[in-house]
Amino acid sequence: MMKRLFTLIFISLFTIASYAQTWVDSVETYAMQSYLPPTKYVWSWQHAAFLNTMVKRYDQVAESEKQQYLDYIEKAMHRTKGSANGKTPNAVASGLGMAFLFEKTGDEFYKAKCDKIFAQYQKVKRTPDGAISHLPLTLELWDDTVFMIGEFMIAMYRATGDKKYLNELANQFRLHREKLRDEKTGLWYHGWDANDKNSVPYFCGQMGWPDDETRVSGEIWGRGNGWLYITLADGLDVIPRDNPLWDEFAGYLQEMVVNLPELQDEKTGHWFQLPVRKDDPENWIESSCTAMFAYGILSALKHGIVDDRIYNAAVERAYEGLHQHSTEQTKNGLTCTNVCTGTCIGDKDYYLNRGVQKGRPFGLGMFIQFGMLYENENGLR
Repeated sequence: MMKRLFTLIFISLFTIASYAQTWVDSVETYAMQSYLPPTKYVWSWQHAAFLNTMVKRYDQVAESEKQQYLDYIEKAMHRTKGSANGKTPNAVASGLGMAFLFEKTGDEFYKAKCDKIFAQYQKVKRTPDGAISHLPLTLELWDDTVFMIGEFMIAMYRATGDKKYLNELANQFRLHREKLRDEKTGLWYHGWDANDKNSVPYFCGQMGWPDDETRVSGEIWGRGNGWLYITLADGLDVIPRDNPLWDEFAGYLQEMVVNLPELQDEKTGHWFQLPVRKDDPENWIESSCTAMFAYGILSALKHGIVDDRIYNAAVERAYEGLHQHSTEQTKNGLTCTNVCTGTCIGDKDYYLNRGVQKGRPFGLGMFIQFGMLYENENGLR
């Protein structure tokens, strides 16, 4: 009897130890405690990408573990309540935290903030058919925009049940897809410009990037597409199965994941900064888009949208590859590497010469999102 009890205790302790030592846990510990504790949070798209991760972690963990994530989100939102706004798509992104807190607490303070953000969002410059401009000075559609506004719309639907938020997201996805989708690969070009003249230079973009005739940019950028996978996957998790939007989003996700396995670097499990230029010797593996692409494939597998073993293999390569090739030990846990810095729109050389960094809120956040989902789906936690 004592021997059996000892065995059970040993197994339990071994299981707990194994759980605590997953590399994704180490990334999360470093990110939450050292890199971006809530006391450092600012109202920005970069930090919003990590905030999105904290919301998902709250949903994933057991009841006994939820408080730490609720505390993080509350502290981050109270720290930035004075700067909360929805005047640009990038500004809207952090609004998901306010919507989450309204859903969980029912506090009208958060609802008022959300209403203000949405009201300001509705005043943002748009094309004649209603597509929202990513930038305030020029009329441009970026694939990034879909995530920046989409996660807030999803959170508001969760908080209120009002379908207008889902409908707004779906409408923006359609309008952006119409301008940006590449028919051959299913992926999207980075941007489209409405002007009939060269776009003005701005903080990180390249002058004259639109094609003279189509007004579309010339390159398909990794993380720009990554935002789309995250948004589609998150939408599928909350849209009721009997809502026609579910099948619509499932179709979009399918068309975007179908070619991903052949674009993956089998040696490292990564996708590239410019995904469709896989064989270009100047191209390089980019970890944040790798985590996001794999997250999208995993969502498609989870929902039965794809089922071929090549997709499972691609996800497994990404999980192992991110750990082996794109993490680095710090004194407080693992950080991520091979992360492209914030990026606007330009030509091939512009993207290939962007800075490569460690950490970054969006890099850490997407590592955690994909890693945790992978481990949950594969019985590793």
